[in-house]
Formats: sequence, C-alpha cells, structure tokens
Amino acid sequence: MTAIQQAHRSVARFLLLYLLISILGACASLTEQVVESPADWEDRLQRLQQIDNWTIKARLGVQTETEGGSFDVFWQQQADRYDIRLVAPMGQGAVHIVGDDGGVTISLADGRSEYSDNAEELFHAMTGLSLPVNGLRDWLRGIPIQHEAIQNISWNENGQLYKIEQTGWQVEMGRYKVIADHDLPHAFYLGQEQRPELSVRLLVREWQPAQ
Repeated sequence: MTAIQQAHRSVARFLLLYLLISILGACASLTEQVVESPADWEDRLQRLQQIDNWTIKARLGVQTETEGGSFDVFWQQQADRYDIRLVAPMGQGAVHIVGDDGGVTISLADGRSEYSDNAEELFHAMTGLSLPVNGLRDWLRGIPIQHEAIQNISWNENGQLYKIEQTGWQVEMGRYKVIADHDLPHAFYLGQEQRPELSVRLLVREWQPAQ
C-alpha cells in the first residue's frame, strides 16, 4: 500500500468517525413529541402560573434578511409589571422596556422614548426587530399565553411544554432545569410562518424566581 493510499484510508476513517459522531449527537438531541396533554398538565400549569416574580439573565439573538442584533437580557418581573434591559455588545446600544398589562414604554440609548399599548408593535417600530414581549412572559415559565387561542401545542416525553403556536408565533423550548422546585425552560427558538427569514433565539443563563 502506497503512502497516498494510506493517507486516503486515514481520511476515510476520519470522515466515517465524524459522521457517526454527528449522527449520535443528533439522535441524542432528539426530543419525543407528545400531542396529548400529560395527565398532570393542569396541576403543573397552575403551579407554574403562580411564579409571577423573577429575575432572568439571558442572551437574545434576532435575525432577519436585512436586520439583526444580539443582546444581553436583564429581565425583572413583579406580577404584571416588567422591566427589561437589552444591552448590545461593545457599547453598541441598549433598549429599555418598562410595562404592564396596560401599556409599555420603550427607551433607546439615543434618548428616544415612546409609549404604546402594544409592546410588540412598538418594539418593531423603534428597533426594526421583532420580539413577542408579552408572550415571552408566559413562555418563559413553560406555559401558554393565558387567555389567548392556541393553534398548536405539544409536550416532550417528560410532560413539559415543547412546542406551541400562539399569536402568530411558533415557539420551541427546551433545556429544562429545576429551579426552586419548578421545571423551567432555558432555551427558546421562535419564528413566524409568514416570515421564514425571521429567527429569534433566547438562551437563559440565570433564572431566579423570587420567594
């Protein structure tokens, strides 16, 4: 066997090993999807709805065909009132969102500040990006938006909310961790069917429900 043949065989073995590792990794990450609600879902739902005060630190990425940005997220929630700060890296800007069920005020680093009763529309108008602020308040807890129609819903094999479609958003959540005796999701992937170019990713680094 020539040196060239040995080299080709080594490369072939490496590619095969890489392929096997990739396949195993993909299989390990697959989640079984369950479309029938778990037997304990109503009880789980009531317990998660009681979490109404928290602090979250996360990383947010929003991307479209023409716009995009990444932010560190600092979210404080007290009942229906939220205070959210989105801070871009390298001092490139910040967004401050303060609101409740009645309305929201969004302020930018350049001094602009606007008020609206629709947080999602105002955020898009001021930043050019899309973010379902009100919806995230419930999805962060691993529950559907209360009092909003559900188009599709499914759970994972552990009875935790896995995918949901509400208010025009398709949401997939995962990386559940036990926080203060609650299973809470830490990874969110959001999109809209009518805007396939839109991608929203939220990865929670720290979840602290208030006592």
